[in-house]
Amino acid sequence: MSTSTLLTPPPLQEVGKDAGTYDGEPVLDYVRPPQLLQTIIDTGASKGDLPVSKILVRGMFGGMFLAYGTAMAFFGIAQGLPPIVADALFPLGFICINLLQVDLATGYFALVPVAYMNGKTTFGKMVRCICWVYVANLIGSLIVAGLLWSALTMLGNAPDATGISKVLVKVGLLKTIHFEQFGMAGAWTALIKGILCNWFVTLGVVLPYMTRSVIGKAIATFVPIYMFFGMGWEHLVVNMFIMPSAMAFGAHITLADWWIGNELPVTIGNFIGGFLFTGAAIAFIYGTRGSRATPAGTGPREAPAPAR
Repeated sequence: MSTSTLLTPPPLQEVGKDAGTYDGEPVLDYVRPPQLLQTIIDTGASKGDLPVSKILVRGMFGGMFLAYGTAMAFFGIAQGLPPIVADALFPLGFICINLLQVDLATGYFALVPVAYMNGKTTFGKMVRCICWVYVANLIGSLIVAGLLWSALTMLGNAPDATGISKVLVKVGLLKTIHFEQFGMAGAWTALIKGILCNWFVTLGVVLPYMTRSVIGKAIATFVPIYMFFGMGWEHLVVNMFIMPSAMAFGAHITLADWWIGNELPVTIGNFIGGFLFTGAAIAFIYGTRGSRATPAGTGPREAPAPAR
């Protein structure tokens, strides 16, 4: 037998499975970035096509899960955990959101405009679904805020014994009155913190699309979400829970403090961070002119990607 024969591997079909190989392409638990972009486009388009009833229910659950995660993190702080450790409890709520594929307005900011830019949805549908999911997130957040207040105070007949209320009041004041003391500088700071927040929140939305396993999706969610929450940035849906909860527990915060001093600049910042830093950036890096989708309503309809 020649040396060349010894160095040449046998044909694939002659190698049995016991030899440690297989036929065909390997199955990898990884979706490449260009495929990720297509998933973002298809998912954003599917949001625009959802009926209002489904947007409302999905958005309510998104707000409720995020509120629950926030309460868990604040419970850890109230129990004496360092904030950087307790903050690791918050992504648990976001993992539930991603695995169940319910919705947040902050995620829509990255997904739906990219679908619109690629002709997969209309401007009217984009505005419609973003507005409705925003309202739904607020409703869900208020539901958990009311349930938490009722549970911790015996329906208002006893003081909170867990310490969560003290953390809520402190954080609520820092997110409103503290910003307002600095005038426009405070408003700009809230907006910038909103940008920094939703840059990584939307990474926590799209990175799980790059894996097909539950564990992979959980890890891809946890890392960027923990990074934003641990840094204390501003998330519009989280604040929809914190501010009314702090008000219910006695914080001197008005509706103007909440909505003008916080939610408005944070919402603008969240949109900039989610759309420009994640959605548009990924579309620019991995998009090509030849892969541009057919404008909505002018071509064959594709099956929507799994919605988040």
